[in-house]
Amino acid sequence: MLDIYLVQMNVAANDKAKNFAKVLELTVQIHKNQDDPVPGVIILPEMFATGYLPLHPESAAEDFSTKDSGETASFLYQLACNTGCTVMGAGIAKNSEPGKQLLNHSSVYLPSNPQEYASYDKRQPFFMEQGKFSAGAKVNLFKIANWNTAATICFDLRFPELYRDAVKAGARLITVQAAWPAARIAHWKTLLQARAIEDQVYIAAVNCTDNALNGGNSMIVNPKGDVMAIAGQEEGIVSARIESAPQEEYRTQFPVLKGILV
Repeated sequence: MLDIYLVQMNVAANDKAKNFAKVLELTVQIHKNQDDPVPGVIILPEMFATGYLPLHPESAAEDFSTKDSGETASFLYQLACNTGCTVMGAGIAKNSEPGKQLLNHSSVYLPSNPQEYASYDKRQPFFMEQGKFSAGAKVNLFKIANWNTAATICFDLRFPELYRDAVKAGARLITVQAAWPAARIAHWKTLLQARAIEDQVYIAAVNCTDNALNGGNSMIVNPKGDVMAIAGQEEGIVSARIESAPQEEYRTQFPVLKGILV
């Protein structure tokens, strides 16, 4: 089992301090102690610290490798320690290769581990990112408790082959961190359910909300495509507990992935 907490928030443009405070306000009730047998994961929207896209993304770029490498990394680590949960943040990362473009980056921190536990770089940069952001090279599979997990970011959702790559690698849970516009929110809902159905995975998708621009509707979807939890356009936490047994039973009963998975 795993408890998922999606932090749907109105992200303030170019104001990390305000956005950090908002996350703390929304997550104040989340706390997993050592005696709790069910682990938890907190998932934050795309570029939650700066807004999408900041005016000068180069000046907002950070290193996420350790808790001391940047202020967003430090915040993610502290949030993990305070809540007892795995935390998935998202931001603008400096590219370690000289002369390379920025990366739209998902960063994972664990409680009491000052090193970045896992990361993912967006494989399909959106039109507005092209020219300043490099595409990520691969799926990164990592474990949250016993859950094989893969991260994706926003525009990735329109490319089903990325999700099939993750499932072939062993993913049972795929996350989506987004700043998805309200104008295309019907696509968001449909595509999230489609990715869950075609790959028989849990999808945990968090979106920003500010009513006029970003459309909210953060969702947790089960491997049959049923919506387990969904938000409207208000700020708040969307949560659900997922279990592995129903997923494995469904994959056995309806083996659409037979011949695909190794």
